[in-house]
Amino acid sequence: MNDTVQVRNLKKNFKVAKSGSGFLTKFKQFVIPQHESLPAVDDISFEIRRGEKVAFIGPNGAGKSTTIKLLTGIYQPCSGSVRIFDKDPYVDRKSVAYKIGTVFGQRSQLWYHLPAYHSFTLLATIYDIDPKKFKERLDHLIEVFQLRHFISRPVKELSLGERMRCELVASLLHNPEVLFLDEPTIGLDIISKDAIRHLIQQRAELESTTIFLTSHDIADIEKVCDRIILINKGKIVIDDSVKSIKKQYLKNKVITVKSEKKIEWKSHPAISPIHAADSFYKFEIDLCLMNPQEAVQYFAQNYRFTDIVIEDPPLEEIIKGIYQS
Repeated sequence: MNDTVQVRNLKKNFKVAKSGSGFLTKFKQFVIPQHESLPAVDDISFEIRRGEKVAFIGPNGAGKSTTIKLLTGIYQPCSGSVRIFDKDPYVDRKSVAYKIGTVFGQRSQLWYHLPAYHSFTLLATIYDIDPKKFKERLDHLIEVFQLRHFISRPVKELSLGERMRCELVASLLHNPEVLFLDEPTIGLDIISKDAIRHLIQQRAELESTTIFLTSHDIADIEKVCDRIILINKGKIVIDDSVKSIKKQYLKNKVITVKSEKKIEWKSHPAISPIHAADSFYKFEIDLCLMNPQEAVQYFAQNYRFTDIVIEDPPLEEIIKGIYQS
């Protein structure tokens, strides 16, 4: 079977207390509580093939974290089915746990007061890893993730970036075939984020690990993933490759021009100035009115420049456009 993850008509509702205003309404609710069922995940279906790197994204409250908890067996669905390697992660939670790894950016799997090394040793016992294989695997991961200079310090003394590297190593100790990442770079500085993205991508490629990533940081998606599933209000809005989404929803491109002389810009219906600093001038091209080649030709005919670069806008801008459409 090529599909690592199979989701069919998955639904998850949560029972919440009915809200109301006014003293009488609140008193009735206190005496005889009434509840309503709110859908967090509303009849979604998708498959993930072995080795795919999938971004599962959407606005706050879209159902992302609920879905990842359904896939990892933390929640039981109200209806529909989840299969990880053809097993139900809620029913067969123990056997599925040996094949998956999880990293939750806001929740640690390390023991706070212990050195990270001790946490790794405990996890090796939990996952029943052969001592020889554990040592070989840990030595390899320590080298790759550069943990050696802080692995013996208590987790509480580590920086957030150091802790997240340890979290990733903890999730990879048993060599999982699927890695679930829920906001893995949240709160990190730019350098730490870039390091974590690189390490995730490297592990995925070297070991053919299937990646299921939720993140609000578009750079995580651009650096790590090749497919996007966009969810909103519990329903899947788009499921396509990053490349295809860019092609379908890309309505403009960004052109940067380097000129030693100041550019006296003349208004153009298809080209809008965005930013100018030092000798660099940045413009936006409306692809409905002009293609990039025509834009380059226009600049060549009307302005003197030493360099010109054409780029796609950030994926974040494209996704904003999808939300608004």
